[in-house]
Amino acid sequence: MKPTAHPLRPKVGTVRGAFRLGNSQIKRVGVSRWNWSDSYHWILTLSWPMFFAWVLLAYLLTNLFFATAFYLVPGSVANARPGSYLDMVFFSIETLATVGYGYMNPATTYGHLVASTEILLGMAEVATVTGLLFARFSRPSSRILFSEAAVVTNFNGVPTLMIRAGNERSNLILEASVRASLVRREHTLEGQLFTRFYDLKLEREQSGVFALSWTIMHSIGIDSPLYGKTQKDLHDEGTTLTVAISGTDDTLNDFVHARQSYAAEHIFFGHHFADILSDKLPGPGGDVRILDFGKFHDIIADGSDDGAASGGAMAHPG
Repeated sequence: MKPTAHPLRPKVGTVRGAFRLGNSQIKRVGVSRWNWSDSYHWILTLSWPMFFAWVLLAYLLTNLFFATAFYLVPGSVANARPGSYLDMVFFSIETLATVGYGYMNPATTYGHLVASTEILLGMAEVATVTGLLFARFSRPSSRILFSEAAVVTNFNGVPTLMIRAGNERSNLILEASVRASLVRREHTLEGQLFTRFYDLKLEREQSGVFALSWTIMHSIGIDSPLYGKTQKDLHDEGTTLTVAISGTDDTLNDFVHARQSYAAEHIFFGHHFADILSDKLPGPGGDVRILDFGKFHDIIADGSDDGAASGGAMAHPG
């Protein structure tokens, strides 16, 4: 039977300033909208297109501001065409970049003061953008891939929650550790609605080397918060499953991490992961095994004629 892929989450509307957890979006209110001390953090979190858009906007506004300053005092720039704002813009661009072609130059004390201010600001802007570019490029990142769905299936006769993770880079993550938590709404004895976090006990929480794939497993015993639950129960309780992996990238020699969250509708009971690790195949340098990331998100209903999930699906980190 051909494996069936399930998307992790449907398309949902995005709320400005909201934090997403599973399918839930949490918006903070009652806090200040902006704090200058957060500028650096905010810039680092921008997407690359948005970052370059802000750099371009700052560049244009700076040149237009100083071009206007030159334009408002005629005669401040020598050899500029009288009344030509475009000449002032080009002179501002040359001054900001400290190019100094020599055709136009400040002609008055006022012109020299404006040009000196623009040069100083230009050097500061170049240094700032250079630093931000370096910080964005040098920020360590992981290529840890999580399965688009979590599954609950029997493993050695015990109902087990499983999430698949894989390292998409051809390197190692050393001293990798994983944590999984269950978040759900509960009513207290006083009748108050309370959000509770449960840390899930995993079959294996640490690995010296994470190189290929890792099936994260939680046995659903009597002490598990998932014991006796169905998908409907999880949905009614607003359950969200969160998973986080962290470790040291052996290439960057720096700490990296990744996380994923699953809403109740993304936890499939009675399913298992498709096998992604092939048998040994002959190769020019000896037998090789293929890890097929094309099937990484595929899940199969239990009892299908493909058989139970085998070594590739149940692989511990390696």
